[in-house]
Amino acid sequence: MEQGFVAFDQVHWSWLAGIAVAIIMLTWLYVRSPEHRRTVIKRVLAYSLLIGELVKLIVVWQLGKPLLFYIPIHLCGMAIVLLMLHAYRPFAVVNEILFSLTLSGAIIALLFPGWTDESTMGFLHIHSFVFHAIIIAYPIMLLASGELKPQAKQLWKVGIFLIIVIPLIYQFNAAVGTNYMFLNRPIANSPLMVIYDTFGKHGYIWGLVLVTMLIWVIQYSVYGVVSWYRGRNVARG
Repeated sequence: MEQGFVAFDQVHWSWLAGIAVAIIMLTWLYVRSPEHRRTVIKRVLAYSLLIGELVKLIVVWQLGKPLLFYIPIHLCGMAIVLLMLHAYRPFAVVNEILFSLTLSGAIIALLFPGWTDESTMGFLHIHSFVFHAIIIAYPIMLLASGELKPQAKQLWKVGIFLIIVIPLIYQFNAAVGTNYMFLNRPIANSPLMVIYDTFGKHGYIWGLVLVTMLIWVIQYSVYGVVSWYRGRNVARG
């Protein structure tokens, strides 16, 4: 237990299976809940992210790890603010970011975790899995209930968000030696290495942009097909 784990080993698969079951059950509960209970569920998840992150920073400090490398400014870390905003006032652009960026980002993070060196079942190990599971569960609940209806024509707003955030994070990384949002270099044993090897050091950022756009095409296409299928079934019913 003092050692970490390896991607797609028994520990990893157990977490993925457990998270999948938990998300399905939570989504089932959410869809069948009245509006006031849905509000409670959303706020509980949002505060869980916030409190969990604060506790994580305290644990990191007690363990003597450098806090500079644990600031919540990864894309998934930004989900803390996004969920809090959405839980109280769901702006359209927040909806789109939750679907187009944090959902896919958290799924990729769970499939290719960057915390494999942390002690298995230690706090940071558990926090990382639960943290990303919540980020995935939140938009899935909204999609299933029909509260979140992604619109590809709104992606320009997400693009502006990235245009503002990416240069700031990149420069911060370059200045202090961090690698938030994995903008300055890929992490080992992840799909990011393929992008880096394909586009090279100087084309890495552009490779990330192209892959992001490809993911958007897949995401919105799948959503469109599912929405069409659900609409046809409703019409038949």
